[in-house]
Amino acid sequence: MMKIGNHTASNLQAAVLKTGLGRVEVTWDGGRLASVRLGPFGRVDIARPALVEGNPPDPAGQCLINALSDYFSGEPVGFPDHPDLPGYTAFQGMVWRATREIPYGGRRSYGDVANAVGRPKAARAVGAALGKNPCVIVVPCHRVVGASGALTGFAYGGEWKAALLALEGNG
Repeated sequence: MMKIGNHTASNLQAAVLKTGLGRVEVTWDGGRLASVRLGPFGRVDIARPALVEGNPPDPAGQCLINALSDYFSGEPVGFPDHPDLPGYTAFQGMVWRATREIPYGGRRSYGDVANAVGRPKAARAVGAALGKNPCVIVVPCHRVVGASGALTGFAYGGEWKAALLALEGNG
C-alpha cells in the first residue's frame, strides 16, 4: 500500500497529462481523489491536453481527467466536490473548502481566506495550509495572492501561478 499524506492508498491509480503548461499528475484510489500535482513548468505547443501515461482510469478518474483536460484547454470547469481529500487537519479542510469557493478567474488574498474561515489574523496559517494542498487546480490555491495582489506563495512556483491565472483570464 502507498501512503499519500494521511491517506493510505490500497488501489492507487495514476495518470499523467501533457498540457500546454507542463505535466500534470493525477492519482486516485477507488474513485477518491488522492492528488493533483504539477510537473516542471514548460510551455508546450499542444492544442488539447493528452493522457501520456498511467492506468486506464475508472469512471471517477476519467471524469477528473476530462475536467482537467477541459481546464487546461481554457474552459471554465467546476470540479466535483471531494470532501475527503487525503491527510488534512480541520483547519486545512476549512481553508481548502473556502479556497474552492473562489470562482474561476477570481482572486482572493490570504487575508480574505482567513476572514472566510473565521480566523482574520491567520493569513500566514492560511498560506501554510495552502502549501500542503495535495490537489492543486481542484483546490485552486493559485487564486490566492498577497494582500497587495502580488503572486506569492505557490508550491509549484511563480511561473505556474501566473500561467494558471492567465489561463483563467486573470493574468
